Amino acid sequence: MDTDDTTLLRDAMDRTTDGLPPLPDLAPLAVREGRRRRARARIAVATTAFGVVTAGALGLTLLAGTTGPGVSMPPAGGARASYPPVVVQETPGVTPPDNPEGLSGPERERRAQHQQKMAALLDELLPPKITGISPVKDRTPEYRITADGETFRMVASVRPDDDRGRYCENKPKDAPTCEEDTQLRTGPISESRTRRVTVQYWYRKSVVELSVYAGKAEVPVTARHLFDVANDPRFLELVKDADARPMEAEEGPRSSADFFPEGLPGAPSGKGQRAR
Repeated sequence: MDTDDTTLLRDAMDRTTDGLPPLPDLAPLAVREGRRRRARARIAVATTAFGVVTAGALGLTLLAGTTGPGVSMPPAGGARASYPPVVVQETPGVTPPDNPEGLSGPERERRAQHQQKMAALLDELLPPKITGISPVKDRTPEYRITADGETFRMVASVRPDDDRGRYCENKPKDAPTCEEDTQLRTGPISESRTRRVTVQYWYRKSVVELSVYAGKAEVPVTARHLFDVANDPRFLELVKDADARPMEAEEGPRSSADFFPEGLPGAPSGKGQRAR
């Protein structure tokens, strides 16, 4: 039962809050922050646990309780979530050679760790219809994704580019250097669901590419889905590291034909265009 003092206090509080805007709906913010925290945890776990999975896949020997270069082994009984690499046979029945580039153990491990981080990010940001993501062993930019029971080739590439190198060297003296650039610059875009969906960017001296190729079915993502990946700041962090310490061979001069073999829709033959 309310006392007189309680009634007076309630009336005073009501008068104090009169005219104030209603409280915002915090549920969407909480949900979004929860997804981000889960994603950060997934990437951290994948980075930690990747040493367990790739030790055998890369032909490395890790004794119990030891670690590879820069990789912490998870505690006994701890989380083992990761993205096991797959081996792709160009010729059916012919297993590709192990370590075809002759990389050192630490370098192979660094590249595999990059793939684990990228796979975890793709797992979060691609649409829910993508139900599986696997890095391709010994092919840093390549992944296999699964949708509706079908497998598709995906490329997430950061490749040093000869044209970009010359561009950076010849920039006006009063312009910011490429090393000072902190943004992805949008390049060619191609969206053909029956062949390939590609978005490309330039970053410093590298060409950055996200592509998904059609298989037995149409490409299960759109250019907008790939934009969502590229717009995430965690993707830029992976790009920065790959630009500073390349993991792919340098790309020679390229033309729009590399992305539009049949000609750019709506543009005269031989004319390229850049996304705004």
